[in-house]
Amino acid sequence: MTFKHLIVGACCALAANMSSAVADNVDRDTTRRSFAIGFNGIQSNLSIMSATVMPGKTLRIKARADLSASDGSVSRNGDDWVWGAPMQPGLAQLSFERGGEEILLNVFVLTPFKNGVQTELNGYKIGGYRKTLFRGMQSYAEPQGFIDLSSGPADLKISPHFTLGQFICKQQPGHDPTYLLVRSETLLKLETLLEAANAKGWDGDTFHVMSGFRTPFYNASIGNKTTSSRHLYGGAADIWLDNDGDGKMDDLNGDGVVNKDDARALAALEEKLAKAGGPNWPSGGIGVYGANAAHGPFVHIDARGYQARWGW
Repeated sequence: MTFKHLIVGACCALAANMSSAVADNVDRDTTRRSFAIGFNGIQSNLSIMSATVMPGKTLRIKARADLSASDGSVSRNGDDWVWGAPMQPGLAQLSFERGGEEILLNVFVLTPFKNGVQTELNGYKIGGYRKTLFRGMQSYAEPQGFIDLSSGPADLKISPHFTLGQFICKQQPGHDPTYLLVRSETLLKLETLLEAANAKGWDGDTFHVMSGFRTPFYNASIGNKTTSSRHLYGGAADIWLDNDGDGKMDDLNGDGVVNKDDARALAALEEKLAKAGGPNWPSGGIGVYGANAAHGPFVHIDARGYQARWGW
């Protein structure tokens, strides 16, 4: 069945082997819910999450919940909800409700991009992506499309504590339209790290994202020669915690100065979460950086699919 606005009263089962780490990490505020949704290989009980899909394609979601969708088509296939994207790029919002709780899934229908044929979209410079898969991993497949920022807008929450605008590439400021990518796995890790930081007494409503998405064009323009940076795929963030609003990392280790040791402290918390594992922490990289003339210390976080460490 196809509906413009659909409310479905049935529910489907989550995978029987769903890790208890999700259920055990329920925070009954605006961040976590008592049930989870699963899609594209991840599981999340965050109250807000985001995903991407190409026009006319489908997204399969496991959820023990009722479903309503602002656009597209919804059907059921065994244990899965199957959502069909409209043919036009934009934003659709899927609401999963159970027991008075809601998980909102923002699904961005991407603006198509032909790598090797196009180098820009509507005047916004993209550049070109490598044709071969890095380490043979699908997470490094050349993007087929990008999020149009106007689908957001910039202040749209794409997870409980992060907005779409925090991940914009630092090129062509104010260009309309602007395009970007943000991967669900990265949002999941950022939210989990922020929760752990707050629990440790390092207060903050969000992380400052110094660098989120980078186009290949911009990456080359700042002197980076890599063609496999996770930033190019919307899968990484360079961050610091700035609760006092002074534009740099907070004094996390309490020694009265802000330096690379504070970045190491935040990275150590990442490492603790990595060792604990579970669905809230997909495998990825942790990098530690000190201050320079342009910025203070920061850490790198990504969900590349294998462990990488540098800069400690």
